[in-house]
Formats: sequence, C-alpha cells, structure tokens
Amino acid sequence: MNEIEVRSIIVATLKSGNKNPGLFDIPKLFGVKSKLESCNSISEVVEILEDSRSLISKSFGLSDSAFEESVGKIKVLEATA
Repeated sequence: MNEIEVRSIIVATLKSGNKNPGLFDIPKLFGVKSKLESCNSISEVVEILEDSRSLISKSFGLSDSAFEESVGKIKVLEATA
C-alpha cells in the first residue's frame, strides 16, 4: 500500500470541503486518523472511511459525490498495486 498516495487523496478531499471541524468533532477525528494510520491495506482504509463517513462528511462539509470520488481513487490504488 502506498501510504503517501492514500494520504494525499484523503487530504485533498478534506481540503475541498466547505467547513472546518468543530471543537467536539476534533477528538473523534483524531481517533479516525489514528485508525487510518495503523492500516496495512487499502481495504482497511476504505472500511474505516466508510464507517466514519457521516462524521467526516459533516465535519468537513463534504458532499456525497466528493466522498465517493475520494474512496474510488483509493480503490483504484488497490487495483493497480
């Protein structure tokens, strides 16, 4: 798994959102970040992102299509690996 590419896709997606996380969302997001950093495979990353979809989308103001596009790009990395 190319962690740098996965991180790049996630960061770019989060930056494309239209808001910043609130004070009460930050600890939850750090928990998600920790889980993502401990992943060993793309499928684990996708699973965590899907499980945390609501929190991530709400916290960063992401549309469903932006989230789906990001997950799709990550899945492509798995297919090419």
